Amino acid sequence: MNLDDHLRGLLCFGLLVLVLSGTVVAQKGTAANGYYPAGYNGATFTGKVVLTTDDTITLNYVHGSKTDTFEAYATAPCNLPSTKTTTQPMPLSQVQRGAVVTVFYEPKETKIDGRKEKKNQVIAVLFQEVNGRKVKDENQALFYCVPGPGKLTFIAFQQ
Repeated sequence: MNLDDHLRGLLCFGLLVLVLSGTVVAQKGTAANGYYPAGYNGATFTGKVVLTTDDTITLNYVHGSKTDTFEAYATAPCNLPSTKTTTQPMPLSQVQRGAVVTVFYEPKETKIDGRKEKKNQVIAVLFQEVNGRKVKDENQALFYCVPGPGKLTFIAFQQ
């Protein structure tokens, strides 16, 4: 079994666990048990895409008169759907505005001009609603935004 087959198997297992455990409903949440990149802490945020660039995404979650805004960056192109059955590496700017997504992320601390800043790094994106239509649970999949195979290790994550 080569590395690609192994990663494909881990991804399928993770997707199965995700589908069986239900969908995240709240804006902030914790990832379902499954296989994720080593060091991932399970943080998620669900909201409507309001802005994207090639390497950043901004989501809004409206509840009553309040709006929570979430921003994150990706260190690599995301393997996003290019057809109903295939994916290809694409920048975050290809994620449609108005789509409802869950972003799997890691809070990171970086130094900018000598001061520490907290930023959120995208690990993966899960589409919940596209073009105003809910994505069926059985069709939902994680689209990773991490360096290619051989550059990371997947481990089990349990809440």
